[in-house]
Amino acid sequence: MTLDEAGPVCRCGNRGCLETFTAARYVLPLLHSTHGTDLTVARMVELARGGDPGCRRVIGDVGRHIGSGVANLCNLLNPSRVVLGGDLADSGELVLGPIRESVSRYAIPSAARQLEVVPGALGGRSEVLGALALVLSEMGDATLLDDSRPSDTPVPA
Repeated sequence: MTLDEAGPVCRCGNRGCLETFTAARYVLPLLHSTHGTDLTVARMVELARGGDPGCRRVIGDVGRHIGSGVANLCNLLNPSRVVLGGDLADSGELVLGPIRESVSRYAIPSAARQLEVVPGALGGRSEVLGALALVLSEMGDATLLDDSRPSDTPVPA
């Protein structure tokens, strides 16, 4: 999704893609001069939650950009819920607030009002667990993914 056609060149070859404003490979370098080159998203979130102004600013900016993208999705698909996963979700309202503000500003008002923006429950494990779920689903063994099984039902081997 293009946010700024005059923006930075993305790895896909386009300019100003959502990824160029939100992905770790693009946003962490903004903090390298003040926080070193070994900074991770998890550490940035930890510092931001502790009050670090630079990290708080970068997370807020990322949230606003994600919110712009979500607003476009609202205008097109009108989802009722958006779940933010990964390490960034651990920043809570530092990122969710700016997402909601951008959605409120750029989405059709009726779509923005019905949208719920929430953090994912899986945190940094979401990508791995999602990939595992996809593999199990493709293998045809959906029983491991079925939440309707009683908790004391053994998982098939």
